[in-house]
Amino acid sequence: MRSKSIVAFAFSLLAACTVGGPDEPGGGEDVDAAGGGGTDAAGTGSGSGGGGGSCDEVSSQLPNGNHNAGLACLGCHNGSGPAPRWTVAGTLYASSSGGTPLAGATITVTDANNVTVRLVTASNGNFYTGQALAMPLRVKASRCPDTRQMMATPMTGDCNSCHQVATNGRIHLP
Repeated sequence: MRSKSIVAFAFSLLAACTVGGPDEPGGGEDVDAAGGGGTDAAGTGSGSGGGGGSCDEVSSQLPNGNHNAGLACLGCHNGSGPAPRWTVAGTLYASSSGGTPLAGATITVTDANNVTVRLVTASNGNFYTGQALAMPLRVKASRCPDTRQMMATPMTGDCNSCHQVATNGRIHLP
C-alpha cells in the first residue's frame, strides 16, 4: 500500500510541471487534481487572517492569465458560450483594494470530497481551473512569506463575483 502512495505522490509532482494555456481548462498548475488529501482548516483569499502553516514558494512558471483581471470570471466561462468552462476562477492582488496583481502565488482549492487542486496565479493575478469540484470549497492563497485561508466556505467558484473592492475586498496577500 505504501508503494502506491509513493507512486501517487511522484505522479502529483510531475503534474506540477504542467502549465495550461489561455484556452485550456486548468490554466494554472493543477497539482493533485486527482484528489489527494485535504488542506488545513477552512479555505483563503479574503485577506482577513494570518498564517495557517507553511507558505508556498513563488512559482517561476506562470500560466497565461489572458484577460479581464478582477471581473466575475464565470459570467463568461460558464459553458454556455465560446469561452472555456471553468469551475473556479478569480484574481489575487497585493491589497484588499486591488491594484497590483500577485503573480506566481499558489491558490489551493479543496472540495467537499477532499479533492485538492493547486493553481498558480498568472502575471495578471488570474487563476482558474475546469476541474470538476463538489461544493462547498475550502480555499487558501499562499506566496512566501504569506499564507491566508478564506474565513467563509464558498458555495461558488466565481471568486471575483464576491471579492469586489466595495463589498468583501479583493482576494489578497498579505
